[in-house]
Amino acid sequence: MAHRPPQPAANVYRRDTRAGPRFLFGSDMLRPHRLAYGLAPVIEVLESHGKALAPLLAAADIPRFALEEPSFRIRVDQELRFIREALSALKLPEAGLLVGQRYTLALFGVLGLAASCAPTMRELFRMVPTFPDLAWGAIGLSVWRMKGSEFAAFHPTPEVGDLAAFFVERDTAATLALFRQNCGAGLAPLRVRFRHPAPRNSAAYSAWFGCEVTFEDAANEIHFPPAIWERVPPQANGMSYRFYANQCRRLSQLLREPLSYADVVRGRLRAETPIPTLEQLLQALHLSKRTLQRRLDAEGTSFSLLHAEVRLERARELMRFGGMGQDDIARQLGFSDASAFSRAFKAWTGRSPRGFRRDLL
Repeated sequence: MAHRPPQPAANVYRRDTRAGPRFLFGSDMLRPHRLAYGLAPVIEVLESHGKALAPLLAAADIPRFALEEPSFRIRVDQELRFIREALSALKLPEAGLLVGQRYTLALFGVLGLAASCAPTMRELFRMVPTFPDLAWGAIGLSVWRMKGSEFAAFHPTPEVGDLAAFFVERDTAATLALFRQNCGAGLAPLRVRFRHPAPRNSAAYSAWFGCEVTFEDAANEIHFPPAIWERVPPQANGMSYRFYANQCRRLSQLLREPLSYADVVRGRLRAETPIPTLEQLLQALHLSKRTLQRRLDAEGTSFSLLHAEVRLERARELMRFGGMGQDDIARQLGFSDASAFSRAFKAWTGRSPRGFRRDLL
């Protein structure tokens, strides 16, 4: 369903009505479910200040597993609870500014790859509201053109309540961080405006933005000269841009489907050599055996079935490569010796490893 771009409050552009700011693009960024990985910048700030994560996660009913699995989704209310707990622990009025500074394109995964290949900085930034499911936004984002500048505007939503100032500062600081990543660390905007009152440490804002920063202003905006928006990112590449944008569309659709614990287990088993045991997997995912079994039961499978599936898959790959002895293959698959591997392979396929290899010749 198309998303109507967020509209500025009635008084936001009161001083600019004659100039006629023109809407370029934007979106309401809030989505009911979010990737838990989006909490990473907040967690980095918490850890840099020596704050324990476990009680904050527990208060928000977020399992530690959520931080270990990139595709794990949490609800908006869980994210907001976690951020409130984090701000309470940090007691830093400028927390939004600090969190926003930690954003990089790499943090956005495939969305970041697509954005980095965009033909201009304007198109790079356009990727964020185009794929809100991948961007962790909680407030409205729009981009406007007005006389000598183009600017990003941030529109708090009722859902974020008392966290509005945090999200506005986070997203404004993150915008500059992304622009500096591609245009140089010395880049400074023309000006930055916030609607909320100035915090005690307002000097930190001028130091980060490197320009005039006003509070209790008519809008939440960050302005850049038009030439900055036309700047070509260092990795601009038309073919890659189209390829990764298509991947973003597919991933956005997948993220609207329930998390598959079977896919999580398969992914972890495929990524490690030797293939992990159940105990090793549980430790890596911070899950109990009972929890994992319950989740897999609900999906009509089990760890033993998935473990055998990945072992067989890997065994066939290794035997097709040739040049590897049966002892080496057994070790990579997590078997104690070649005989154990041979028995398992025959149970899976009805054939011996030697017979399988012979048929490949």
